Amino acid sequence: MSDSDSFIREVTEEVRQDRMIRYWKRYGPYVLGAIVLIVAVAAGWAWMEDQARQQARETGGAFLSAEPGDLDAATRLVETVEGPATVIAQLRRAASLAAAGQTDAAIGAYRTVAGQSAATRAYADHAALQAARLEAPTLPTEDALVLVDPLVAPDAPYRLLALELRAALLLNAGRVEDAHADLNAILSAPTRTAALDGRAQALLAATGGARDMPTN
Repeated sequence: MSDSDSFIREVTEEVRQDRMIRYWKRYGPYVLGAIVLIVAVAAGWAWMEDQARQQARETGGAFLSAEPGDLDAATRLVETVEGPATVIAQLRRAASLAAAGQTDAAIGAYRTVAGQSAATRAYADHAALQAARLEAPTLPTEDALVLVDPLVAPDAPYRLLALELRAALLLNAGRVEDAHADLNAILSAPTRTAALDGRAQALLAATGGARDMPTN
């Protein structure tokens, strides 16, 4: 390499460095600010994830330490847990109220859950079904059926249990054929449990009904 080429190269390098220094002076603070922001966001996200895990552990521990049926413990759960677990805590409290014989309060607690927009359909329907079970004995049959009918929709999560409750209400009202139709609907459902199958068959036989046989 000649002296002139070496000189040109050194000058070019100095110009490049000088240009980089000028760029850094102009844009360096913005680059540093962006890096700080990225690090802060990442750290904040990690902190929130850690807090969520910690809360989940604490919530799980609170549920495990609360004895089923312990009304005071169930009430404390409602007051302390947050997020989706709140609905579960409210259901626990409603069940505890029912177990303590506080039927009206239990019905009200279940109705509160059933009407919450935060509750998924499974939780809302469960609450509505439990409220209907408690309230039905004190209502005229037609009023009780109004509570149960929405819960027997084809896509309802507790359809079979609601059909069982409706069949009992219909039998009490003397509508035997309608009750038998509900019982046979239970017996034809592939998702029925063995316990539910047994209860439906026993109730059908006890009221003079016959199990519908599938036709080919």
